[in-house]
Amino acid sequence: MTTPSGQHRRVGQPSYRLRLIVIPLGLCLTGLIGACTAGDTDTEPSAASSSPSGRPAVTSAAGGEQAALDAYRGMWQAYAKAGLTANPQEPDLARYATGPALALLTSGLTKLRADGEVIKGRYQSSPHVAATPASAGDTITVRDCLNTTDFLTYKASSGALADDTPGGYRAVLATVTRDDDGWKVSTVAAQAVGTC
Repeated sequence: MTTPSGQHRRVGQPSYRLRLIVIPLGLCLTGLIGACTAGDTDTEPSAASSSPSGRPAVTSAAGGEQAALDAYRGMWQAYAKAGLTANPQEPDLARYATGPALALLTSGLTKLRADGEVIKGRYQSSPHVAATPASAGDTITVRDCLNTTDFLTYKASSGALADDTPGGYRAVLATVTRDDDGWKVSTVAAQAVGTC
């Protein structure tokens, strides 16, 4: 999407929302962003399987890595869904995110709602596993290159773009952890446009 001046804009305002994501990983941040597989915002990620005891049943490193990627994609899909109405109480947020990541997303949505803004549009993602510890395997690092060019913030009342700041390709780093509830994103941070 473009503004009347022909400029693309990205999600969030370039100050407050940027600082929200920088807290978990200390990276230079430029906006809250959503992601899904190759621009397909309609696909549901598969859930990690569980054992009868409730502990996630991941029997291989590859299984754990896939479950971590599913949680990462699910978190951003839940954020995009919540962004349509700026709903910080969207139940799927807690299904895929926990700790600082969940607090960050809900804070951002609360701010959007207070500002009378919503998020709409499409985004593209290409996440991959960057690191899996050889020992416990309960923490996996995911890297992504998100295209937020057309994932934009609008005024809820008028439907007009909220600002004219362009989006683009940005590097994202997330930590996904496994606990008794399965795999969830625990930290997430994005870098400036042009970092991937």
